Amino acid sequence: MPSETSALTAAALAIVIPIKAFHHAKERLSDLLTPAERFVLAKMCAERVLRAASEHEVFVVCDDQDVAHWARDLDAKIVWQPDVGLNAAVRAGVDAARVNKFDLAIVAHSDLPLATNFSHLFRDCDLQTLKTSVTLVPDRHEDGTNVMILPTASDFEFAYGKNSFLVHQEMAKKCGLTVRIIRDQRLAVDIDTADDLAHAQKLEN
Repeated sequence: MPSETSALTAAALAIVIPIKAFHHAKERLSDLLTPAERFVLAKMCAERVLRAASEHEVFVVCDDQDVAHWARDLDAKIVWQPDVGLNAAVRAGVDAARVNKFDLAIVAHSDLPLATNFSHLFRDCDLQTLKTSVTLVPDRHEDGTNVMILPTASDFEFAYGKNSFLVHQEMAKKCGLTVRIIRDQRLAVDIDTADDLAHAQKLEN
């Protein structure tokens, strides 16, 4: 049975998941997988992340009607943001969570094939700690930021891309927020390269 603290946090927290069109996803794997295989992989990973987030209100940010219909079938709310780039898309999702009265947002990429849940990221924290901090879960190379928890009311600027793990730490401090870093073996796995895919398959088996 969840504690009072975890129940309160869950009620105050939404999950934001930016998802690009499945038929445009994972183009860096084009030498390894066919377009149909990349479509299936992208959709499978995204469904895994949405199901891992199912205990919370989920906001999917997208610019593709097929993704929107698919996400609605999984009970997600849609934030429609065409042609704005990842950082602006995430900001739109966090703003939507704030408008819907959520104090906190978890931002999770949609290509985390080993995601099972996110509650352990805040299980030992009270609400006040989370409202004054940014939690970062780096990728396995400690370069990218696979998952983040932040207060929706902050002026935090997202900087996804190369070195985002370091840049996001600096941005949190600039905003007067403390930094929590959680290294999670399963959430650290995203799928960008053939090596990532092999690593994910190894851990899953």
